[in-house]
Amino acid sequence: MKEDVYLIDGSAYIYRAYHGVKPLSNSKGMMTHAVFGFINILRRIMRERDPKYIAVAWDSRGPVFRHEIYKEYKANRPQMPEDLAQQLPYIREFVASSNILCLEEQGIEADDLIASSARKLAEKGHNVVIVSGDKDLLQLVGDSIVMWDPMKDKVMDSEAVVEKYKVTPDKLLEIFALIGDSSDNVPGVPGVGQKTAEKLIAEFGDLDGLYANVESMKKSKMKERLIENRESAYLSKDLIRLKEDAEVPVALDVYSIQKPDDAKLAALFTELEFTTFLKDIDTSEKISTDGFSLVTDEGELKAVVEKLQECGSVVFDTETTSLDARVAKLVGISLCADSDQAWYVPVGHRDEAGERVAGQLDKELVKSILEPLFSDPTIAKIAHNLKYDFTVLDQHWGIRLAGRLIDTMIAAHLLEVPGRSLKLDDLCFDRGIKMTAFKDVVGKDSREDCFAYVGLKEACDYSCEDVYGTLQLWQEFEPQIVEKDLDQLFYDLEMPLVPVLADMEVRGICVDEQILKELSLEFAGKLEAIEASIYELAGKTFNINSPKQLGQLLFEDLELPHGRKTKTGYSTDVKVLEKLASKHELPALILEYRTLAKLQSTYVDKLSSLRDKITGRIHTSFNQAVTATGRLSSSNPNLQNIPIRTEEGNRIRQAFVPAEGYTFVSADYSQIDLRVLAHYSQDEALLAAFNAGEDIHSRTAAQIFGVSPMLVTPDMRRVAKSINFGIVYGMSSFGLSNQLNISRKDAQNFIDKYFAHYSGVKQFMEDIVEQARNDGYVTTLMHRRRGCPEIDVKNKMRREFAERMAINTPIQGTAADIIKLAMLQVEHKIAETGSPAKLLLQIHDELVLEVPEHAVEETSEMVRLAMEGAMKLDVPLVVNVEIGKSLAKS
Repeated sequence: MKEDVYLIDGSAYIYRAYHGVKPLSNSKGMMTHAVFGFINILRRIMRERDPKYIAVAWDSRGPVFRHEIYKEYKANRPQMPEDLAQQLPYIREFVASSNILCLEEQGIEADDLIASSARKLAEKGHNVVIVSGDKDLLQLVGDSIVMWDPMKDKVMDSEAVVEKYKVTPDKLLEIFALIGDSSDNVPGVPGVGQKTAEKLIAEFGDLDGLYANVESMKKSKMKERLIENRESAYLSKDLIRLKEDAEVPVALDVYSIQKPDDAKLAALFTELEFTTFLKDIDTSEKISTDGFSLVTDEGELKAVVEKLQECGSVVFDTETTSLDARVAKLVGISLCADSDQAWYVPVGHRDEAGERVAGQLDKELVKSILEPLFSDPTIAKIAHNLKYDFTVLDQHWGIRLAGRLIDTMIAAHLLEVPGRSLKLDDLCFDRGIKMTAFKDVVGKDSREDCFAYVGLKEACDYSCEDVYGTLQLWQEFEPQIVEKDLDQLFYDLEMPLVPVLADMEVRGICVDEQILKELSLEFAGKLEAIEASIYELAGKTFNINSPKQLGQLLFEDLELPHGRKTKTGYSTDVKVLEKLASKHELPALILEYRTLAKLQSTYVDKLSSLRDKITGRIHTSFNQAVTATGRLSSSNPNLQNIPIRTEEGNRIRQAFVPAEGYTFVSADYSQIDLRVLAHYSQDEALLAAFNAGEDIHSRTAAQIFGVSPMLVTPDMRRVAKSINFGIVYGMSSFGLSNQLNISRKDAQNFIDKYFAHYSGVKQFMEDIVEQARNDGYVTTLMHRRRGCPEIDVKNKMRREFAERMAINTPIQGTAADIIKLAMLQVEHKIAETGSPAKLLLQIHDELVLEVPEHAVEETSEMVRLAMEGAMKLDVPLVVNVEIGKSLAKS
């Protein structure tokens, strides 16, 4: 039986991967896209062809034997890009770690090694598949040799060669000699293209036949060129001819594919941060359960607590009946303080009949024994996703965790730990620790409370693994928190915020169902009217939500100017439609339709379904480990993204109401980003304006328009506002011109005038970008850091994005830290004064409290003072307070 041997043109695919894959880099700033692309090509070969025999051929470094024939060989080739050269060792390491045979010989090119190997293997009776897109290798195609290009998914056999070149593969060398190859600086015969070469070789057989008869050809420019470039043609033939006698393995078993070295591949993928590839490799080790103990005896539990109280810290994890911590019932709890021992205390396990499993300690007894441990302010409490466990213990047992709180998920986020996700299982897996998956414990049980039906021993092993894994993470993260100067941010801001957010989630916020019903009908009517207008303008009905149909209508039927095309058709994203809105009414209507439809589905229709049946309130989740700038995000529902500036968005905010007898106090920082910018930049004009209490937008407008502040119009102020905030986000003249619908020249003129007046801001921007280049990261005033790995990449678009990020992160990140500090200050003041006010929401730079009507005035002042004193800057923090019966802005 003939065996297939795959010979891969490694050097060619390095370049094809480099140019064919969008630039990628890891967190250290090293470009990785060529490695990524090459690995994908090789993986595709393995996946689609499942080869048993394989080799990769590499070009050798330096001159090759062809340079002895012709010194100018490949003289036109540009030097290898530096960022590609840096990736070569990783590509080679991947092939070596995959235990794939490499063909390489000094002075010989990959094509020649492939030719030598292919001929010898074919002579031995094996089939050869050359994996390449290089036409020179088509000379080798024959009965036992084909060429496959996986990037084009095209196989070239003898018939395919004849179809393309009109000659058999053995005549290709003659054709290529006449054509030459500009990329390799192989001269050929000037003016001879493929069709001419095909005709000549078809007629005369080869170069010898051609030149034996050239004098008898009719007089023509072509005849003259052939005669003048005879030496050049034969030289080209020598250069293009493949060497078939290189020293290569002949025995088939040498090409046999071996088991990859998973440990080396895992290390490589980890360094390159190829999390997708890491998922296919499992080098993790199962945790030994020898030190795991099931606690079902009162005396044993007391002994465990006594031991833990001596340790100074305890790692714990709750097992429950629900993902919703507010309503979850406790099934069991695991505890540990070192890597040697962990304990699981079951309290709520049931059999299939729903009866409580025998042998478990009484819940109230367990609570009474554990409460002193959890309430001890001298003992640190460590957990992964601590807010969940905090809420469970608080809601289920009324236990409030005391002492230093430590969340390994948030620690990983602050440290920007690379990996597939911040989930405990994934973080542990990336560190060689194999955790038991939840689905493997509960099996096919799809009940929400499925863990309650897991056997005690299985539950013990599973839960103890969680605390063991969490401890391993903390032992790695703790010194890094200090080393990277993140300890104040972690211990004094993020961790104290956990109980505050947990309480806010439990409190929730009321929504007026009647308003939602009215809005639903109103929005449905508006959508219907907009839809009718769209169809009227289009002259036909179509699926408005179909990008393909919309693209055909806009760019083919209406012949509007189109931008990029995607695989499925024309792009019709927001940016495209916004550009077209000034040229035709239809794109503007589509934008209005999309916005309203999203508000309808995301908020109006969804809010009622999210209303808790018991509390009657909406309970969002606040996330500390999502955004890179440190801003809180919220989910289910996302209350951060309700539009404020549109009428419809404000109508939705109107549906959020306080409980009866209560009022909302909303406190919003005024222009906090610009105030932080003033502090960072130390720009004299900006500092003076804020310290004098001036309207910064009017002040800026006066400067860029060259008028008295008294003569600033609303339109001038609008332009200045766009520039003020745009500068913070690194907006270019192109972005400003689009936003203000002005020429790029006018936009640049405005920006130039801005920087002329606020020269300190320009200097700050230049300095922070330079700092990011030197350090590889930027920080906030509280030392929150964000890596800038692409600050030096050659790709201009990616480099400029990294520069904008470097400028924006200290500003936005510090603003995020300030609002978090404000939340802690407000909560402290509420506790200190015994105020009945309750903090409900944080939306961007705004805090929302629910306050009894009799306490509104004192609460308003207390909140304002607390927020304005959250952080000391060189300009005052100013807070605007609004009081109302809904979240709608007046």
